[in-house]
Amino acid sequence: MDNMGKGLITFGIGIASWFIKDLLIKLAIKRNEKIQNEWKYRLTKVWSPLFYWSGVVTLSDSHQNWEKHGINKLEELLSKCAYLLPLEHYYILVKVIENATNQNTSPIQIEEVKKVRDYIYKQVELLNYLLYKKEDIFELGSAIDVLSPYRTFLRTASIFCIHLILWIVIGGLIIFLYIFYINNILWPLIIFGVTLLIIMFYDIKTRLKINQEIQERLK
Repeated sequence: MDNMGKGLITFGIGIASWFIKDLLIKLAIKRNEKIQNEWKYRLTKVWSPLFYWSGVVTLSDSHQNWEKHGINKLEELLSKCAYLLPLEHYYILVKVIENATNQNTSPIQIEEVKKVRDYIYKQVELLNYLLYKKEDIFELGSAIDVLSPYRTFLRTASIFCIHLILWIVIGGLIIFLYIFYINNILWPLIIFGVTLLIIMFYDIKTRLKINQEIQERLK
């Protein structure tokens, strides 16, 4: 093969590996966006309101019925977050509603309510850190921080390096596999194929486990 042919093959491998890299990055970004959106929903629509209203309904009020301030809000939140709260915490909040509306039920201990509210606030703190505190870009002080532009540049450079390294790794892997193939060295190709089969097997096994869990919960 002449130099032009080798150059075209190398160029084609470079283009292909770049598209593969882009596909992997886009899949990772899409997955991360879904996670971020779910975290934002839980923080702003579930945990923060739940922390507030679970405290409001325990305050003294002339109303000890369904007109008590906050009862409807707490009911609405509990109807949405049963999948997030541990079962014992969920029942405690139901008892809070029962006591606040003067139902015939056993009195609730303040320590139980405090434990539930501590759990809820920990969720608020954790999600707030993951979404907004982990990086300083949301801090008001970063606007006047003289080092902020340099930190932004370093983060951007780091992202660029990740893209570049991933592209080189994918391209190098394809080149090595191609070299092994044209030289009739099959064992690396076999190892690569077996590795892909193991990954596929693990994915299928995980999906079967999820399906089994679903079937168990539907019984």
